[in-house]
Amino acid sequence: MKVYRRYSCDFVHQWIVQREQGEAESPGDVNCPEGHEAVTCSEEEPADEVQIVLRPAARVIDRVKGQLGLEGRYWLVLLDRTGAELCSSTAHYSWEQAIRLAELFRGKNRDRALQWWNRRSP
Repeated sequence: MKVYRRYSCDFVHQWIVQREQGEAESPGDVNCPEGHEAVTCSEEEPADEVQIVLRPAARVIDRVKGQLGLEGRYWLVLLDRTGAELCSSTAHYSWEQAIRLAELFRGKNRDRALQWWNRRSP
C-alpha cells in the first residue's frame, strides 16, 4: 500500500513523499525543496476511499491497418486503497457515461462502494 511521509525541517518547510509502506527512504526524500534536512517525519495512510479508474476499452482489431474497436469507450473499475482491483464493469461506456457513473463512487469507502455496485452492477 502507498503511504505518505510528511517531512518538515527547522525552517518550517513541509513536503510529502509517496512511497510503498516499508520502503526505505531515498536520499532526496529527506531534503526540502530549499535544501534543508528534515527533522521530523510522520507516515500517513491513505483514507479508506475506493479508487475509481476509467480503463480504455479500445482494442487493436487490425494491426496491419491500425484499426481500433471500441475506441472512445471505457470500463469502470474500482480499486481499494491498496490498489487491488475490487470489480470491473461488464459493460463499456462513453466518456460522459463513465464520468457520471464514477461520480456515484466519489468519497465512498470499500464496503459502501461494493454495496452500491452489487445493487447496480454497472
